[in-house]
Amino acid sequence: MDVSVLLERVLKKTHIDENMHLQTISEHFGDIVGNAVLPHVQIVKLDKRTLVLKAASSAWRSELFLQKKAIIDKCNTLLGEPFIQAIRFA
Repeated sequence: MDVSVLLERVLKKTHIDENMHLQTISEHFGDIVGNAVLPHVQIVKLDKRTLVLKAASSAWRSELFLQKKAIIDKCNTLLGEPFIQAIRFA
């Protein structure tokens, strides 16, 4: 078996890949949502390919809801793979 295939399996089984992706998204979250939105939203967690966010108010939640597809697309572009499948609000 190829070592890269084995490594990929281990990363997925231990959720290390999810933790690495969360770290990458967290570091670049201002670029993803924009600096105007950044103070009003925070990342709660990454759970089974779903990015969980918390908005400062219902108005910001509505705004982020409208931007869900764009946020997912920007995250996946940053990660270099279609990893994030959904966004949920806490």
